[in-house]
Amino acid sequence: MGLFDKKFCDICGEKISLLGNRKLEDGNMCKDCAHKISPFLSGRRHTTLADMKEHLAYREANKAKLQAFRPTQTFGESKKVYIDTAAGSFVVSSYSPGNWTSENPDVIPLSEVTGCTLDIDEDRDEIYMKDAQGNNVSYNPKRYKYTYDFKIQITVRNRWFDEIEFSLNTHDVEGMGTAEYHRYEMMGNQIRSALTGAPMMQAGYVQQGYVQQPYAQQPQAGFPQAGFAAQQGYGQQPQPGYPQQGYGQQPQTGYPQQGYGQQPQAGYPQQGYGQQPQAGYPQQGYGQQPQAGYPQQGFGQQPQAGYPQQGYGQPQQPAQNAPWVCASCGTANTSKFCQNCGAPRA
Repeated sequence: MGLFDKKFCDICGEKISLLGNRKLEDGNMCKDCAHKISPFLSGRRHTTLADMKEHLAYREANKAKLQAFRPTQTFGESKKVYIDTAAGSFVVSSYSPGNWTSENPDVIPLSEVTGCTLDIDEDRDEIYMKDAQGNNVSYNPKRYKYTYDFKIQITVRNRWFDEIEFSLNTHDVEGMGTAEYHRYEMMGNQIRSALTGAPMMQAGYVQQGYVQQPYAQQPQAGFPQAGFAAQQGYGQQPQPGYPQQGYGQQPQTGYPQQGYGQQPQAGYPQQGYGQQPQAGYPQQGYGQQPQAGYPQQGFGQQPQAGYPQQGYGQPQQPAQNAPWVCASCGTANTSKFCQNCGAPRA
């Protein structure tokens, strides 16, 4: 058979146009029949003619299921996840329910879902400045622009495909921790929870690839916590039985404490910030009470009458970007408004 000999579709029998052939492992199909294939099916060229006919029969039966599909939940923007909670099934489509005829999105039972992850891909581009001759030169130290792409990956047990992957965002998202970054992060979290039944993660969990490192989480009783604004913390509650190191926390009984603004432990000499001096020991520190008859140099101490003072006793203004905890919902934040409930910074 020559290269330009006429070919006929092994599915429908119609003549295949010059550029319309879609190869199968042991046959040919026209582009009209190929248009009916599920968008999630990969490896068409390695699919046999018998398997392809079976797949197209499955796709025809899917149309009837789609007619009975009634979405009650919708997640996403450009490509959306529609869930029919009553029927226990979902579809992924770029179109609204009234425009599904040509696309015929696969109706997949929720029971076939084996996993769902959000991958956040980071891209870094160096930022340059112009020198006197108009050439691009690097800053010292170098500066970079970071952009992010949010991808959902759903794994399923299905006869024809085992993975569904699509992007949540239609453009690059600039800057980690921005409102837009957290919006897509939360969107992926909602899809994951709706499809798998997993509990919602708190707003602000960090994604690096497919590994989720939650931060701003509540500490678990009996375990020291690692995370942003969790331990090494900012105004957090200490765990019973563990010595804590942080800012503004209460000291643990039986452990010598080193920290800021804490009370000293009986029987242990203390070195720290804002602590009370021990009787019989000269003290050197920050924020301690001065000894009678001695000029004092320190941080945050009360000035002595008749002595010029040198130190750092002025009240510090909180940094604009310093972490803070929302009084309404308890979420850790760095921006002016709470990323979870929208309450303003106190």
